[in-house]
Parts: sequence; structure tokens; C-alpha cells
Amino acid sequence: MRQTLIDISIPLSHQMIAWPGDPGVEITRTLDVRCGDPATVSFLKLGSHTGTHVDAFSHFKQDGNSLSEMDLSPYIGPALVVEIEDPEKITLGELQRNPSFLDLRKAERVLFKTVNSEREWYKQSFNEHFCHLNPHAADFLVELGVKLVGIDYLSVEAFHAKTLYEEEAPTHHRLMKAGVYILEGLTLKGVKPGWYELLCLPLKLENGDGAPARAVLRPVSEKGHS
Repeated sequence: MRQTLIDISIPLSHQMIAWPGDPGVEITRTLDVRCGDPATVSFLKLGSHTGTHVDAFSHFKQDGNSLSEMDLSPYIGPALVVEIEDPEKITLGELQRNPSFLDLRKAERVLFKTVNSEREWYKQSFNEHFCHLNPHAADFLVELGVKLVGIDYLSVEAFHAKTLYEEEAPTHHRLMKAGVYILEGLTLKGVKPGWYELLCLPLKLENGDGAPARAVLRPVSEKGHS
């Protein structure tokens, strides 16, 4: 029997946080059966990188593929959840010391569970010091052949990335240059490290630079087997 799906997406609401400078979320009822209307209908206004979302390569690369041009297969398949102890960043050193290191060497999809998931971050004020992916760790994931990287905050990138690394969005660029897909805005509280099946599909936005997505995990007993 199939096991229960684990929803790792955050709920969309008008109270949720957005990346500074991105559009906020507005959800309003335009029709409501409780008011005598024949149906209930809501109006949604939100940015393409709202909540749990994916980045298209065109998000940072002028010649990068838009969402409608990207293959969907990296969003579905065996995924390894790796728990990170460092509260500030995911580093190369910690990946090499991590208990999941042997599995990491054969993972095509990696989801990082960090200190970010210890609280419902999407209901809190924006945290400029969220745990992020160090660009050297991103290089290591590329070397391992990882096809998708996910993280439990609005970006894999440090908020002050250029200040920290003297480059503009180095983690995004290093991953995207290698064709690695990026999934952001996850919530992994209560999810144990190990193998799962990832099921994630973004909204089909024509020429999109990214899109909100619903992401779930299905536990597996071992890599690739339900």
C-alpha cells in the first residue's frame, strides 16, 4: 500500500512573507456562496517566486530556459533529505562529514532540512540570516551530479550574498550553469533525513521565470522503492 504523502509546501495566504522587493500576496473573494452568489471565486495576486516555488533558469540567466521550456522530470523521483546542523549555512565541510554523505554521492535530488524548518518561518517576519547554501557546497553538489536542490527558505542564496562571497548570486549561477534545478520555500519540520519520492509540479506559466509549486514527499524503504 502507498504510504501517506507528506506535504512540504507552505500555505499561501495574504499574511505570508515575501522576499524583500517581491510582490506581496493578496487573496480576496470576488464571489461567495455564503453571500448568495452561485459559486465561490477568489482573486489571487502574487509574485512568481512566492512561497514554495521553483526557479527557471531565466530567473538569473539572460539566455536561460523559461519555465515552459524546462523538462519536468527532475521535479519527480527519488530524493534525499539531508539534515544540516550549521545554523548559518550549508558548507562543503559539513556535507563531507554528514551522516548522509554516502547516500548523497548517489542522489539526483537533494532537499536540505536546516534550522529554518524549526519554526513556521513563513508566518514570521523576514529573516535576513536564514540558513543558505554556500557556493562551494553548490560546486560540490554539481560535481556529484545532483539534478535538483531544494531548501527550506525562500532562497538557496544568502540574503547578503555579494557581501559574503564577492559575487552576485553565486549559488544560483553555479547551479544553473550546470543545469541543476532549484526548489525553494519548503517546510521540512518533522521530516526525518533519508530517502523519499519527491512529487513536485510548478504552475505552467508560459515564459515564466519561476512559479509556485505544490511539493510532497512519499516515504520509501530504500532508494527508488516505495
